[in-house]
Amino acid sequence: MTCKEKVKNEYIDILEGNLPIIITAAHGGDDKPSNIKDRASGVFDKDDYTKELTQAIYKEFFAQTKQYPNTVIMNLSRNKIDANRDVFEAIEMDDKNALVAYNSFHKAINNSFDKVKSIHKYGLYFDIHGQSHSHQNIELGYLLTNDILKLDSNTLEKHKENSSLNSIVNISNKGFIQTLNGEFSLGSLLKNKGFDTIPSSKNKYAKNDEEYFEGAFNTKSYSLIGSPTITAIQCEFPYKCRETEENRNATAKAFVSSVLEFYKIHFGVDFVDTRV
Repeated sequence: MTCKEKVKNEYIDILEGNLPIIITAAHGGDDKPSNIKDRASGVFDKDDYTKELTQAIYKEFFAQTKQYPNTVIMNLSRNKIDANRDVFEAIEMDDKNALVAYNSFHKAINNSFDKVKSIHKYGLYFDIHGQSHSHQNIELGYLLTNDILKLDSNTLEKHKENSSLNSIVNISNKGFIQTLNGEFSLGSLLKNKGFDTIPSSKNKYAKNDEEYFEGAFNTKSYSLIGSPTITAIQCEFPYKCRETEENRNATAKAFVSSVLEFYKIHFGVDFVDTRV
């Protein structure tokens, strides 16, 4: 079964899929239509090439499974809308067109969650971003601060219920620590493919607390919406993973294979296409 349908929308791209995977990109857009007001305050930095990286990941899922993830991409510039913030911070609230764009983005994500829940037993949601931290690791945000990631395993275990990984741990038999930064963590699977990641068995936390993002509005909101069957993870890619088409394709290949392996380990389902 395959599914590739791009739903037309003035502000966003909705790429329909049939895998229990949902991917969003909130900060990679460039469009600055005159009928939407510029934001007066907030963060305005674009996550360069995250739209293109998300598209590469979308295509790579098909290459490895012959199926597509459900994907939503914001095309508006962050100067117009910040789709990874609460609406009161995301737009100028007196701008009806901005509100339509914001609601369109999040309605599409909610529809994807409803779809995955109706078809699949378990799912994963990835919010794709970019960062320029000096460690140049991929950062996976599970709603635990870097200070918490520094804790010893016994103390860290007490924060399980505050992590977006809690839903996986209640399903998988691998345990919280192994799923967070051990052998069976997504970070370690990426590390094994040559992409250093925080947290992982190699780098359990960032040396500088300011150089790790634990997950923002989308991860927090959709962790609650997805619970207990869809797990939300914020993915922060360093610039070297995004800057060229060659690098984006290599990153997408490693990321997708790691996600599929992670899904198989914890949910017992293999989506890899083995046809010749």
